[in-house]
Amino acid sequence: MTKIDIATDGYCINKVIDKVKSKIGDKAAEQLKQTAVEVVQNCVHFYSTTFGSGDVGATGTGIVSQPHKGKIADGTTGLIYGKVQSGKTNTTIATLALAQANHFRCFIVLTSDNTWLGKQTADRFVNQLKGGPVVFNWEEWGNDRPKDFAESKLLPYIKKRGIVLVSTKNVRHLDNLLQVLKFAKASSVPTLIFDDEADNASLNTNEAKQSKKGKVTVPDSSIFVKIGDIRKEVANHIYIQITATPQSLLLQNLEHRCKPVFCAALPQPGNSYMGGDLFFEENSLYSCTVQAEELDRLKKQEGENPSNNWDIPNGLKLALCCFFLGSIYKMQSGSEDAKYSFLAHICYKKDNHKNLEEIISSFILDIDQAICGESSVTKQKEALKYLNEAYKELSKTALNLPSFNQLVEELKPELQSVRPKIINANNPDKELKYSPGMNILVGGNRLGRGVTIDGLMVTYYLRDAKQKTMDTVHQHARMFGYRQELLDVTRLFLPQHILEDFRAIHEADEGMRQAIGDDPNNIQITPVWVGPTLKATRSNVLNLAAINAFIPGSHIFPRDPLWKASEIRKDVEELDKLLASYESIDEKGEYHEVEIDFLIKILSCIRSRYWPGYPWQDDRVKDLLIQMKTQDISIGRLNVVRGKTGKGLELTRQEPSGWGGFGFINAS
Repeated sequence: MTKIDIATDGYCINKVIDKVKSKIGDKAAEQLKQTAVEVVQNCVHFYSTTFGSGDVGATGTGIVSQPHKGKIADGTTGLIYGKVQSGKTNTTIATLALAQANHFRCFIVLTSDNTWLGKQTADRFVNQLKGGPVVFNWEEWGNDRPKDFAESKLLPYIKKRGIVLVSTKNVRHLDNLLQVLKFAKASSVPTLIFDDEADNASLNTNEAKQSKKGKVTVPDSSIFVKIGDIRKEVANHIYIQITATPQSLLLQNLEHRCKPVFCAALPQPGNSYMGGDLFFEENSLYSCTVQAEELDRLKKQEGENPSNNWDIPNGLKLALCCFFLGSIYKMQSGSEDAKYSFLAHICYKKDNHKNLEEIISSFILDIDQAICGESSVTKQKEALKYLNEAYKELSKTALNLPSFNQLVEELKPELQSVRPKIINANNPDKELKYSPGMNILVGGNRLGRGVTIDGLMVTYYLRDAKQKTMDTVHQHARMFGYRQELLDVTRLFLPQHILEDFRAIHEADEGMRQAIGDDPNNIQITPVWVGPTLKATRSNVLNLAAINAFIPGSHIFPRDPLWKASEIRKDVEELDKLLASYESIDEKGEYHEVEIDFLIKILSCIRSRYWPGYPWQDDRVKDLLIQMKTQDISIGRLNVVRGKTGKGLELTRQEPSGWGGFGFINAS
């Protein structure tokens, strides 16, 4: 593409980079800036291609010269695709700061409808955007009349420094945001919209229903409509989707306004990042398996337990003891205000959260009394046994651990103040609150997508489902992130079957990154294996007929196979050689088990014409077989049916398009 000159420096972007250097290092900070440069270069290019040049870029005016009218402009949706907990917010902040230097003036940041996450995001923008656009959040304009707020707070800044409006994806908040944009005359300036976790709440969740009943019967979902209204209001804009799990975005049908048409960047995490390669490789030292039955044992304990006689599974005991000793070890060299966290994520039900809080509290009390000599000799021996098992586990990776007795001695004054905290919708706090030292967090959905957990050291993950949705489960990987200083005492506890599912998801994610390709302006999609018990994403946001998904158990056939003698002569000769040894015992044929590679050879001799919207495409089907091979599926079935005369099948002559989607192979 022809590059428009952009500014690569400015007061705000330089301040952002200087600030993150102390946290992620000079090299990673420079890589972050380069990512921002690539993103802004794309944004300036696609804005100028769509709306005309001169508004944005190094010499841009910062004013819309050719206002767009009508529906949302094509070619304005991009994607920032990073790994879970890999610093996507930092990328967004750096991109925004550099975009201001290139005369974008209105910035809209949409976060999921999680007030903790929303406040966390808004605070980070305020703290890091020094000398740049002025930042406001939904609470500031929600308590005022939109017109008064826009005129007094936004109009003085919008054409000069620029403004940032952070909002959760809540219908009422988005309604208020739309009004504020109108009164602030935001349509008069170039706009960037950053949609964080864009695959979560922003898609049309009625897509599947509409494919069956029609849009007249089933309306678009409300959040999807509101975001569309905002995009129409600030018509001259670029809309950047941000996520670590873009399956649902990439699977939208081609003309859908939520399908990214360009990839703004593929930011790679730094060397200190802990991700799937660490936890899900074979024989990982950082993943510990527990019995699958632990989940049922924890769920069965409902109601009050006056005798405090809780059933505490061994895996949970070991996980907690690893956390206690690991935290004490890190406290020796960390600051007094350092925070260390344990995450227990077993399900989404609030009753189970409460029970688990009680169970963990009971175990903390038992260990505390035991190491302080306040319980029976039997309980003291049992507590020391679990702590010693944890010490041996941590010793596999923490090579400089103090002696066991020293850690236990230093644990005594600390454990009495540790209290588990339930993090769910019943918690009145608007944001996560940590105490210096050890923090134990129990919850479900609120501790899932997008939330960064400070000092996360040990994760106890038992959340299970009969059929898991890949992008949702992948977002539960809160153990990912930049915490290299805690690497040696970091552990993930989970059942073997869930570990295998996570491993399959990780492998599919790596395959997806390869499928997207290295060219950020040319997203290539090829088949990626997702595992036998996994779904790529939520089916309600997809029109499966439109994306031509391969449905397990279904049959597909060439729509328009080549059939003229001049077209297939060489193919038939090759097929005769390949199939010479396969006989059919009757008119239905006989199934033979053959290598997948042999089936691919046969398919290379059975060519068909491309038919728009039809699931069978020659290369696509061969790619699917190749993907199956990567999952150790090496055998397929071949059925050869021959005509009675040995000269082919006796079929009534029909045009290929009249075969109703079925193709035939004539084997002599």
